[in-house]
Amino acid sequence: MNKIIIQVFLPANETVYDIRVPESMYVCDLAAVLADLFSETAKGFYSKSDVNLLCFQNTGENLPPDKTLAELEICNRTKLIFV
Repeated sequence: MNKIIIQVFLPANETVYDIRVPESMYVCDLAAVLADLFSETAKGFYSKSDVNLLCFQNTGENLPPDKTLAELEICNRTKLIFV
């Protein structure tokens, strides 16, 4: 299993996180993991929601939840936004 390091910007606390994930992970699963992670680490700034979106930081394009990171050609240091 290949792992990559992505950069995820959380606008709620204006912080960038470097996160290591498997490239075979589905976007919907990554969003769920990030929601749990950020609800713990960014207490007071972020509270878990049923609707979370991951977007490319440079274009603002939403990532389709039914695709893997590899299918979307997401690789090391890809910059994403979590909203």
